[in-house]
Amino acid sequence: MIRSILLTASMIASGTLFSQNLKTVSYQDGSQKLNGLITSNAGKKLPGVLILPAWKGIDEEAKTAAIELEKQGYIAFIADIYGEGKIPANSDEAAKSSGYYKKNYAEYQKGFHWRWNS
Repeated sequence: MIRSILLTASMIASGTLFSQNLKTVSYQDGSQKLNGLITSNAGKKLPGVLILPAWKGIDEEAKTAAIELEKQGYIAFIADIYGEGKIPANSDEAAKSSGYYKKNYAEYQKGFHWRWNS
């Protein structure tokens, strides 16, 4: 039982540490504000990787991938695929949001033409 509690606490702490190594980058798509995350090595002359998260938006899996890429010598940017205030809370909401973009692919594709300063 104590091992389970310690393991859970360790996993929560590591997730918090991952988040501390990522910086929020705010950018616009027309009038829509977006908030992506970039690794702390931004601004260095390193190759970059764009991470497009799964249908629930920026999650721990995307954050973990970004931190692992940073350790390997890359700058990683996690795109905000839905926009500020539009993060699905559950699978039903994610299905609805992603379903909209499946039907309106050009709008989804247009959303990835951005610029940001790191």
